[in-house]
Formats: sequence, structure tokens, C-alpha cells
Amino acid sequence: MSIVTRIQTESTTGTQFIAIKTSTTVHAKEPHDVIKEARLLALASHPNIIPLIKRELSQRFHSLSLWMPYIPYSLDDLLRSSKFSPHPLISFGSSTSSTIPTARESQFVVLAKSIIFQVLCGVSYLHSDNVQIAHRDIKPSNVLVTTSGCVQLIDFGIAIRTVDEPPAQAGDLWPESPHRMYFEVSTGPYRAPELLFGTRAYDAFKIDSWSLGVTLAEFFTPLRLLDDGYDDDEPLTSESDSDSESDKHIVPPEPFIIQKGIRASAPTTRWSRESLFDGSRGEIGLAWSIFKTRGTPNENNWPSFLGLPDAGKVTFVNVGGVDLAPLLPNLPPSVSHMPLDTKTHAPSTEMTCSPLDLVHRFLVYEPSSRLRPTDALRHPWFIVEPGLVLPEGYTSHPPWLDVSNTTFTLENQTRTLGDLLQMSVTRQDGRENQGL
Repeated sequence: MSIVTRIQTESTTGTQFIAIKTSTTVHAKEPHDVIKEARLLALASHPNIIPLIKRELSQRFHSLSLWMPYIPYSLDDLLRSSKFSPHPLISFGSSTSSTIPTARESQFVVLAKSIIFQVLCGVSYLHSDNVQIAHRDIKPSNVLVTTSGCVQLIDFGIAIRTVDEPPAQAGDLWPESPHRMYFEVSTGPYRAPELLFGTRAYDAFKIDSWSLGVTLAEFFTPLRLLDDGYDDDEPLTSESDSDSESDKHIVPPEPFIIQKGIRASAPTTRWSRESLFDGSRGEIGLAWSIFKTRGTPNENNWPSFLGLPDAGKVTFVNVGGVDLAPLLPNLPPSVSHMPLDTKTHAPSTEMTCSPLDLVHRFLVYEPSSRLRPTDALRHPWFIVEPGLVLPEGYTSHPPWLDVSNTTFTLENQTRTLGDLLQMSVTRQDGRENQGL
């Protein structure tokens, strides 16, 4: 649907790399719309939104090219690094926990907080009254990170501006109306459950809230070691995996999962971060994966469910939700002792200083009850020590939140957010940088 090319340019400030995204304007797959993407990007101006440098329309090739700064890392790069975990790999995540964070855990928490906070700042800006853009495809690969640690949201090809009238959409490839919206939005495991049941009238901002919850959960899901050169017909299992699908949540996964027969030192191995939900088996498979974790919908946990067009077409086995904590083995050990009810759908009134509480508040069935990104910025987890770190020159945090730290002290050494990122990230060529 699109091709991204990196070029090198020269300017008065030196060498600059540019990413050029080129998409067709005549054979685009619904609802992907590069014309609308350019229009919405031109409306947005925020440190956590990728800036549009210029756009070029080719009448000859029936395509539109968007010029944007080239950003070297994505959130995917960080999540698939074995160094981005509060647990050392050699311990395979000992079940013992302590209320005193280790140096490795502190680095993980600061970096995770700093990235998550900026993602929420960017989405909060998009959802603000002055902008009113819903992204509708929030996922780790659409979150880029500069070398200084500044988050930039990208790929607005299926975004929507909810206040756009027909004249504003006149040039769009696939215009939408409030009662004729596309439900073929979002990607795989990040899709909100209401999209799986044929609705064409939904709250697009709440779609983003659910996708945020799934994305944030991946900061704490297991890392699995894969071997591209390993030839075996056996399914991917490990000693921490259960033997049957029905027992999947009975035996909690370890922070690091290594399949039998795979050598960690093999040159063809790579780490992959698991998603909270399974999006590989189509919409029905994804729905069942969500229901097994959050419980089968009913009039209590999802009052509006039966109003969805396809809600009555499929009958699911009635199952209750499970505790989220065991599914997130890379949660910081120092907060694992906090008793939280993350099995039921109604989060407690009082927020708890834990990232698990933050994830739980996004993953609520009833869309109107999901946490708003702007309210998430007030979550107490961002305030407790160790605090978050902002990129140098970053000034767009909410004025009511007193955050000005640009450095973090780790083992008696001052580190910037860029330093922490370099110590933890996996480069795009698959190799890991040196770090803890």
C-alpha cells in the first residue's frame, strides 16, 4: 500500500535523513488514504507527532509522496530487546520480588515511563478539542523514537477527524460519516473488541484507548527467543508454556521464553515481544483471545454489547476474566506485591501507583468507561520514584504536571533519556546495543 524510502539531504544545519512515504491515489485499499493522511498531518503540530516536511503529488504515477524526518528507532525495536526488561536474562525472571528496585529495574522503569508518558501526550493532543483526530492504528511499530528519546507517532493513513464536514473530505479517497465509519481499522491484536462485531458507528477516540492499553501491556509481556534457522515442525513451546489452549492462563509465562532445542547463542536467533492478545487467527480468534483474558461479554461488563450488529451471530463459551498480572511477567518486581483486582472490568475508584493499574483502566469493554489518554497523564505511577525523564528541549507536558527532569542518575552516573535508550534498544538490523 505504501513504500518508504530513506534519502540523505544537505542543509545549512548539516546532513539530514528524510523518509519519503509514497502511496497510490487510485488503487488504495480501503480505508487507507494517503490524501487524508497528508491533510491531517498538516493540521497537527506537537513534539510527539511526526512533522510533515512537504508533499509531492505525481499525476504521472497517480501517487502522493509525504516527506518526513527519518527516525532511527521504533518502539518495536525497544520491545524486542532482551535488555529492555526489569529482569536479568540469566535469572530467567526469578519469582522472588523486592520492594527495593535494582539498577536494572530502575533503568527499565524510567525508560518505560518516559516513552509511555510521551505516547500519552501525543494521543492526548490528537484527542484535544482543538484537533479532534483519532489515530485508529496505535501499535508499537507506529511509535518511533529519536536518538534523544523523543517519541513521534506516525502513519495517519486510517486516522479520522471526527469534526470534519463533507467539504473538508472532498479530496479524500475514502470519506466517512459518523454513521458510516470503517470498522476495518487498527491492526491485529490492537483492535478494540467492538470493531470485531460490525459496528459502523463508534467512538473512534475509545478505539485509541483500547489500542493504547494493548500497546502499554507489551512493555511487560514475555520476550520469546526465535530462531529463523531452526527447522522443526513442533509448535513454539517452552517449559513455561502450558500443554493445552484451555490451560494457557493457568501456568503464567516467564519473562523470557526459550523453546526447547534453540540455542540462545545461535547467530540466527532474535527476540520477539509477545502480544497480550492473539491476533493471528482472524476476528473470531481475536475475540475469543480477548474474552478468555477479560471475560465473556455480559450485561454487567459490557452493557452495549448486544447493540452491535454482529453480536448475536456467534456464541462464545461463558468464561470469567483472569488476573492480568501473571500475563505480564516483565512488570517491575518492586510493584508486584501490590494487591490489584485486574480480573473484573470496573477498576477501583482510586488509582494505584502501578503500571498494571494503568493498563487495566484502558482495557475495559464498555467504551465510555475506558480511561482517556489525558486522564492517564495524571496517573500516580508517573509521579512516584524513580521518576520519568524527558528529552532535552521537551516542553509540551501538561502544565499541571511538574515534570522537568532531563537526566537520571544510574549507579552514580548521570544519564539522559537518549543514553537510557541506547543502553536498552535493539537496532533495526536486529543486533542489540551494549547495555545492562
